[in-house]
Amino acid sequence: MTKNPRESASIRVQKLTAFIGHGFALAWSYKLNFASRYLAALVSVLFFYLLDQLFRRASVSVVEGSSYFTFVLVGGAFLKYLDVATRSFAESLREEMLMGTLEPLLATATPTRLALLGPSAFMLIEGTLLVIAQLALGVLLGADLSRANWPSAIVVVVVSLASLLCWGILSAAFTLVFKRSDPITFLVGAIAYVFSGVFFPVAILPPFLQAVSYLLPFTYSLHALRGALLGGAALADLATDLLALLAFTAVLLPLALWAMGYAIRRLKRTGELAHY
Repeated sequence: MTKNPRESASIRVQKLTAFIGHGFALAWSYKLNFASRYLAALVSVLFFYLLDQLFRRASVSVVEGSSYFTFVLVGGAFLKYLDVATRSFAESLREEMLMGTLEPLLATATPTRLALLGPSAFMLIEGTLLVIAQLALGVLLGADLSRANWPSAIVVVVVSLASLLCWGILSAAFTLVFKRSDPITFLVGAIAYVFSGVFFPVAILPPFLQAVSYLLPFTYSLHALRGALLGGAALADLATDLLALLAFTAVLLPLALWAMGYAIRRLKRTGELAHY
């Protein structure tokens, strides 16, 4: 009996929706932790605002054609979002493994990759909501996004996620094989805050440190996002950054798929999931 492709796709969507509902229910069950994440996101906007006031007193009010507050708001909010994208798969997997819910899920008819990566869907949705909340509060505090080219910004975010989710899949494969969080992802995230131009333009770094910046996909993402949101840049103006992100994806995607395939085959062969 052959499966109807439309029916199969519908079932996958229903299961993905169930994963999102499960993620929300799990997050909501820890209400203090749930509220603290949103509060921390909003407090970070206040930090950016106060940092801008400090720079203004030092007679630095414009950075790359906009106020420093707008500059750092876009950088801080979106880098946190992109950082969540790289860590969401591994973190959700580790939590499901610790709770003992992943092994029963893999025993169902749910496709293996969907069972392993689906639980992270809520984290990505929540990350999107947090960015929207931060930008909204930033505008209320004086951030200038009046020239924003939102269609270009959305394309940049989608292309950035395609690149960084590949890294997230690699991190998830590491978690499956070694039963530990991927330490490299945390190191790259920390480096990105310094070298990707979150708090200051990459151009002020010494040339040998700028070379580090250009090895990170975050750098191209933030540069393109600022171009779209602060300067209203069209996609043609962002072509260099977008091509760089596509190049990262072209390299990381085959590696990520191979790593996840290896991790799945290892789990099926050894049954190590039951001995987390």
